[in-house]
Amino acid sequence: MFEAEARWLAAALDRFAPERLSPLLNLGSSTQVFREQIQPWTEERLFRPLYARGVQVVHVDRRCEPGVDVQADLTDPADLPRLRALRPGSVLCCNLLEHVTDPQRLARHCLEILPQAGLAFVSVPFSYPHHRDPIDTMYRPSPAELITLFNGADLVTAAIIGAGQSYRDDIRRRPWLLLRHMVRLPFPFVSFEQWQRSMAKLYWLFAEYRITCAVFAKR
Repeated sequence: MFEAEARWLAAALDRFAPERLSPLLNLGSSTQVFREQIQPWTEERLFRPLYARGVQVVHVDRRCEPGVDVQADLTDPADLPRLRALRPGSVLCCNLLEHVTDPQRLARHCLEILPQAGLAFVSVPFSYPHHRDPIDTMYRPSPAELITLFNGADLVTAAIIGAGQSYRDDIRRRPWLLLRHMVRLPFPFVSFEQWQRSMAKLYWLFAEYRITCAVFAKR
């Protein structure tokens, strides 16, 4: 999650009373170390204000690691009853849809665990290079495509926002990455798929990363 993305989500969450949000399930939460040290703006800008408002946040991930409150797989229908039993008022579904083979199923499951009028806060890359976690299907939806995906809910608000970062920032931190592209350039025949991805990534040396963000209310 980018800091600009966390700011947008925080502002969207702030529009709703704590009792409307709580408990909030942070789906695909990753670990406490990830949220507080690797991406500290996630904790500072997104979750800390929620805690201060009295919103109960439940971190959900399929891994059993420190900082994960509930171990569950949102793509597995067998895990949905346990998540529904938490009686969530809202869910965060951030940067998950591009990492599953069936995003429509994931969206449906997000809504299935919510009550009527429950809120889904969603973010997904709109313009961003391939990144495995463990897969990336390159699903890069617009707000209109998300509306179709979450067809059991009404759109509250949506936007495509700039991340304020690009691949150029990664190159500044790790200049050796550029050397990897140069080495691959003359050898497309070694692995054409990897070569294509490597060359395509150079586009974001000059283009800002962008994210689609949306809020839905279940019908």
